[in-house]
Amino acid sequence: MSESLQVDNLQVSTIAREKVEDLCRLNGEPNWLKDKRLSAWESYLQCPMPTVKDEDWRATLVGKLDLGKLCPAAPLKEGKTASTPALLTAALKDLAKPGAIYVEDYASGQMSVAVEAELSTAKVVVSPFAQAVESHKAVLEKLFAEKRGIQDKFTLMNEALAGGGLFVHVPKNTRVEAPVVMMLNLPEKATTAAKDPSGLAVFPRVIINVEENASINFVSIVASEKTAEATETVLAASVVEFHIAAGAKVSVAEVTNLGPEVFFVNRVRAYVARDAVIDFSTAGLGGKQTKSDIETILMDRGAHAAVKGVVFGGGAERYAYNTIAEHSAPDTTSNINFRVALKDKSASIYQGIVKVDKVAQRTDAYQSNKNLLLGKEAKADSIPKLEILADDVKCSHGATVSPVDKEQLFYLTCRGLTAPEAEELIVTGFFQQVLDTIPIQGVVNFLAALTSDKLHKS
Repeated sequence: MSESLQVDNLQVSTIAREKVEDLCRLNGEPNWLKDKRLSAWESYLQCPMPTVKDEDWRATLVGKLDLGKLCPAAPLKEGKTASTPALLTAALKDLAKPGAIYVEDYASGQMSVAVEAELSTAKVVVSPFAQAVESHKAVLEKLFAEKRGIQDKFTLMNEALAGGGLFVHVPKNTRVEAPVVMMLNLPEKATTAAKDPSGLAVFPRVIINVEENASINFVSIVASEKTAEATETVLAASVVEFHIAAGAKVSVAEVTNLGPEVFFVNRVRAYVARDAVIDFSTAGLGGKQTKSDIETILMDRGAHAAVKGVVFGGGAERYAYNTIAEHSAPDTTSNINFRVALKDKSASIYQGIVKVDKVAQRTDAYQSNKNLLLGKEAKADSIPKLEILADDVKCSHGATVSPVDKEQLFYLTCRGLTAPEAEELIVTGFFQQVLDTIPIQGVVNFLAALTSDKLHKS
């Protein structure tokens, strides 16, 4: 069901309010969460749909997304899926044995969670978000009250309609080495009735709360089958929050490998306290359109954020990555490093913003974005920015866009490599400087295999 809004004298179709109320009823949610959902819904209705005229959305074709034709996915049923999603199987071959595995499989309508005894004994919580709402009410209510960062149409949509997701809580002084793995598996196309052309919309919400002097490794995989038969849009609008207390450390590896009709909007927000660290790595390897914003808010002295990404585009894929490093206290550091390789007619835009508040003296921040074009029709843009209000800082940035070096190709082919082998070696080397800095065991091999596979596909 959809409803219409009057915007600039035009009727704009959108997902109906009844969907929010139905979700609260189906999940049996408490009034405090229902009130927050409905409040977000009202804000969503008033919030304009972004367009290419908006700075942060200049490279994303939102106008082709008809919200009125999207149907929010029904709540998943708990139980093991008939088969493990292919990308998860591939990841588990390289990763160290996980401490927990959480799967949302929208292709089968099932979700499952498995937690090893080691984590349970340490009182580490790995729970579906819908269940955590009741069992960890006090913690979640407090975290929900912390509102900062981007609040746009898609973020508000997630706050109103989040029907899946994960809650992770690590008690103070608890060090978790075995990774917690989350898999979001989307169908290759929206399953709809013959007379209902609606696409599918999913709204996962992930909250990871790490207390003082604790640590965790978190791996997030978002995937769908890639098939030429997919004709309906699948929207995944995700919100991921990290609350990292004093002295804690969180390492994250996020991998997206999506099909040709998936529109992925991703909001990552990390609150980093005194002497705490977030090491966040992301890899974009497929999808019709990907719009990802990664915010790190360095709230106290000694807070550090390392954000790095590799993006490999092909076909007509479009990627837009926006990193925001907000230095809100003195003596904080950030390092951002993105590498993008594009072939065919794919396109990418990277926007990086370093914000330094007036009180954030002795900030040390750096951001780098390098782009490698593998085809004449591929296009990359890079827009680094510095917004500095303090006067005792060390902040810099660098950006490059260039085609494959013909001399390198010539040299490698003269040494007996075929042209495709030479190109693969160059791309691998281009990404390797970023991949080698990922601290989670096995992620590098997993991503290298995915990159190689995509490079050899037309």
